[in-house]
Amino acid sequence: MTNLFVYLIGPPGVGKYTIGKILAERLPAKLVDNHHWNNPIFALLEQDGMTPLPQAAWDRTHLVRTAVLETIATLSPKHWNFVFTHAAATTDPIDRIIAGQILSAAVRRSAGVLAVRLGCAPDELARRVAMPERALRLKERDPVAARRNAAVPLFDPGCPDMITLDTTALPPEAVAAEILERLKRLPRS
Repeated sequence: MTNLFVYLIGPPGVGKYTIGKILAERLPAKLVDNHHWNNPIFALLEQDGMTPLPQAAWDRTHLVRTAVLETIATLSPKHWNFVFTHAAATTDPIDRIIAGQILSAAVRRSAGVLAVRLGCAPDELARRVAMPERALRLKERDPVAARRNAAVPLFDPGCPDMITLDTTALPPEAVAAEILERLKRLPRS
């Protein structure tokens, strides 16, 4: 399998990064976690993972994300696979922009795409986001927001090849195995 995009979407704490690392190793693929474009900016700000960041910070992450995706679309070797993570909600219009940028990069590379929507039960999601190791990667850590995110319908990126998986009781290895199995059936042009 070459020139594939696996697009992991779900609320903070659902397991996108952990599952993405497993997929990147097994495919193999380059993991392009949403913190690749967020953390260069987040690391320069005072933030605790719970207090909302100013809009200007998000405007700057957009510039970094655009550069990363343009590089993947135009300069990265065409046989490489990529695993993307995207902490998305259905209510934020920026999520539609991010999805459009990722899917546009796939079109420009003529890459196959599998979108994977990941969900999790509210209490489990709240437990996961409160884990202290999330602070090391400058991730959201608000359990109240996690419960709220778990109640929102999962984001639909508008991708024709898409699956939805619940990570509440599945270990990350099992989720990755389901994704890899689905990739085998992905139509190729």
